[in-house]
Amino acid sequence: MLNRRTFVRATPGLLAAVLAAPAQGGEASGRPPVIGRSRRKPGAGDGVGNLDLGDRKSLRILQFTDNHFFCGVEGLTVSEDDRATERDWQAFVRVFRPDLLVLSGDLWHDNPGGRGQRTLELILPRLERLEIPWATCWGNHDQLDDFQAGHDALEATRNSLYRGGATHGDYRVEVRTRHGVAAQLWFLNSNQFGLTDWQLAWLRKSRAALTASPAVPALAFFHIPLLDQKTLYQRNRTPGVCQEEVCFERESGRALPVLAESGAIRATFCGHDHVNDYAVRARDVDLVYGRATGYSGYGGEKLRKGAKLIELDFADGRYHQRTVFADGTSWEPV
Repeated sequence: MLNRRTFVRATPGLLAAVLAAPAQGGEASGRPPVIGRSRRKPGAGDGVGNLDLGDRKSLRILQFTDNHFFCGVEGLTVSEDDRATERDWQAFVRVFRPDLLVLSGDLWHDNPGGRGQRTLELILPRLERLEIPWATCWGNHDQLDDFQAGHDALEATRNSLYRGGATHGDYRVEVRTRHGVAAQLWFLNSNQFGLTDWQLAWLRKSRAALTASPAVPALAFFHIPLLDQKTLYQRNRTPGVCQEEVCFERESGRALPVLAESGAIRATFCGHDHVNDYAVRARDVDLVYGRATGYSGYGGEKLRKGAKLIELDFADGRYHQRTVFADGTSWEPV
């Protein structure tokens, strides 16, 4: 039976990378993260994706998190857990009919023997077969020998809106209707430390450069939770499920003020802690845990695997989120 501690202990390559990473770039260094670091210089169009919804008046997003494909197997063996995860993907899309699929980190599991790139290449056709637009952000287990090769593969896959290949995994998706820009979706690379000064500086710079409808409603996605998701949680008072310690890693509380300062971001969505599913609120921003999706990740014996359905209304900027399951049922904390 896996938990957070045994899950990380089972992946010594990741632990070594985390321990070595401060010398290469950490929270205070002002350098881009190791996980997801780009070699390509940004050009026109880099860092921005577009989703055209025509006459639609709202946006429906399905968030999958912590899928952990190829976890705990030899070579590139597809496990029964991975098959179950893919079957759920297909059922979620068929039942809930989202406009966009968001994968908020830990799509695959580490890079033992240098297999990370091949693992990614085996997962991407599974995303193509869903036949809907999708976007992803980096998790601490999304490990590769060559991150630029990973960026390039993610950007080149059919229906992908990923545009972080020259921006170290940070990018935005502009949602448009026939009336113009209706929403902004921010995707931030929380790497192995959580959101650091690098991502926050990129967010501020990118937000300042917006000229088309900068005040439209926005949502943000990243993998590792914020410190505030620990400090604001009140046991027996905060609705939802909290069955493990909040692993905010090195996020120090500096992220929330930056995320909130424009007033546009309504909510953030993360993963990382597989048996937590609750939301807290501060500075008019909801900080929401997604529901862990992948059966290969730990925690399924404690909390049912699922997804998060997010619906954003363009007219009033309000959003609603609920946990959903592949059989079409849903759950909301009371």
